[in-house]
Amino acid sequence: MVRQAQSDINQLLLSNLVQETVPKVKQIYEDKIRLAAYSQVEYFGAFILQNFSDLKLQSDVHLLPKDTKEAIAGLIFAASRIGELMELKLIRSLFFERFGLQFDRDCIDLRPGNLVGSEIIKIFVKKMPQGAISPETVVETNIAASVEPVTEDSVSINNLVGFGDSDAKEPYEGEIEVSASKSYRVSRKRSIIVHEIVV
Repeated sequence: MVRQAQSDINQLLLSNLVQETVPKVKQIYEDKIRLAAYSQVEYFGAFILQNFSDLKLQSDVHLLPKDTKEAIAGLIFAASRIGELMELKLIRSLFFERFGLQFDRDCIDLRPGNLVGSEIIKIFVKKMPQGAISPETVVETNIAASVEPVTEDSVSINNLVGFGDSDAKEPYEGEIEVSASKSYRVSRKRSIIVHEIVV
C-alpha cells in the first residue's frame, strides 16, 4: 500500500505533476499511522489471549499484572479511534461489562491515572504539521529518500552493470517547476532516475 503510493509519487514527479503528489504524500503518512496502530492492536490482542487466565479470575482491573492492564487499556483506547474495526468495538464492550464505565472513560479520555501505554498514545496523537507538505517538500524529500549521488560517469552506458536492453526505458528529460525560485531537472536514463536542482 505505502510502496505503491511511493511509486505513484515517483511517476507523478517524472510526469511533472508535482501538485498532484501532495495528497498522495498525506495518504502515505495516514497509512503509516494506521499500520502502526493495527500493529499495536494485534500485539495487545495476542498478549491478552496468552494471558487470558488472568482475566477469567480477576474482575478488578487494578489487580491485574501491569502488562495486561496496559494491553486492555490500549485496546479500549484504540477502539475509540479506529472506527472500521468492528471486532475492536465488541472487545471494548466486553471490557466495559467486565471493568466498568469509569475504567472505560479513563482510557478513552486519557484521564489522570489512565493505564494506556505511551506507545499507542503517540501513534494516535501524531498529527502532520500544518503546511508540512508542499510541492517543494515532496520533491526534496523524494530526492533525498530515493536517489543516490549520481555523476555523469555513473550514468554512462558503460557503467550500467546489470541493465540489459530489455530493461531500457524511454529516456525522459524535463524540468519540474516547483516555485518561482526553484525548479528541478529530472531525467531517466536506462532505469536510473537522476534529479538535480536547477538554480
